[in-house]
Amino acid sequence: MAENIAESTRTTPGAPHTGPAAAPGGHRSALAVWAPQFRLRLTTPRLELRVPDESDLRALAELVADQGIHAPDAVPFQGGWSNALPQVVAGRVLQYLWKGLALSRPDYWNLGLAVFLDGRPVGVQGLQARGFPALGEVATESWLARGHQGRGIGTEMRAAALRLAFEGLGARYATSAVYEDGAAALAVNKKLGYQPDGIEVQTRRGEPVVLTRWRMTRDQWELSPAAEVTAGIHGLDGCRALFGAQPHDTPTATREPA
Repeated sequence: MAENIAESTRTTPGAPHTGPAAAPGGHRSALAVWAPQFRLRLTTPRLELRVPDESDLRALAELVADQGIHAPDAVPFQGGWSNALPQVVAGRVLQYLWKGLALSRPDYWNLGLAVFLDGRPVGVQGLQARGFPALGEVATESWLARGHQGRGIGTEMRAAALRLAFEGLGARYATSAVYEDGAAALAVNKKLGYQPDGIEVQTRRGEPVVLTRWRMTRDQWELSPAAEVTAGIHGLDGCRALFGAQPHDTPTATREPA
């Protein structure tokens, strides 16, 4: 996910942005003509998840630069992309989100959703797939700014992503990969009903570390605590083909006009 925020672009940390760019309508509808995933939104009792526009991206970058994602001595993510100066990490977050928009196609996509609590960004929920039309498998990854951790937000936003995957897109499987010392992420996997799916030994900072793999089937999801979290899916029909999903009606998904 690479570099700097110009100081002249900063506002009060975490302050919501106003004007047309801040509203789900505004220029998002114009962007959605060319990139229909800008219509997609997920909602839970506390959260809204959406593809970030320019204003959202600026707010996310400021959030990361101000709060960070984890303690400096932690290495929770593969590749160590978050182990750098906060402004560098903020740039990498933007790069990751831009890359997801630029490279998405039905057989390979990376959906990065900005997560908002009370109108303010708190993190990012990612959902990726390779060969989705044939395999029906997705993977998740996510982060929360340090000031918003430990409040159950990670569980809620992951549950929303799983509802999009299984109910909205018709996925067969969802997977997650977490280092064995990633206590918070492991707790989310267990709480939502993932099942262990093996391990992999990797090198981290020159030392061996165990990466644990987790899997959930559609049938398991339907009986899991994840399915009990109320989550609405808005604006999916217009971008279903982008994800390689078959057109169909989703009875409990909420639809809104573009």
